[in-house]
Amino acid sequence: MINVTVWRGRDKAPVRLLVKGHAGQGPYGSDIVCAAASALVETLLLGIRHITPIAVRIDANQEGLVDLTFPAGMDAAPRAVIDTILYGLQDLSHTAPKAVGWHDFKVSEDGEV
Repeated sequence: MINVTVWRGRDKAPVRLLVKGHAGQGPYGSDIVCAAASALVETLLLGIRHITPIAVRIDANQEGLVDLTFPAGMDAAPRAVIDTILYGLQDLSHTAPKAVGWHDFKVSEDGEV
């Protein structure tokens, strides 16, 4: 299962995104759910690097893990790119609930989940 976890600040802006795992819906390289999630995450990375550049801490590996920490006080443009991809990932979790889990948390005032 792919688990998508989003942490949000008090203004509902995303603070962190963690995507990990594999959908397990087909053979490696032929799993359309995994491909959809990967395409969304790759598009997010391209958008925040080239369209609306912001300083994002990125931790990723080939084992199905992407961990992004977003800066506080983002402008509207990068936030729109991020929110659009998050809507896509959330929709994917509704389309394939056995393959994609969605977890959305609010960060407390002191930064704790």
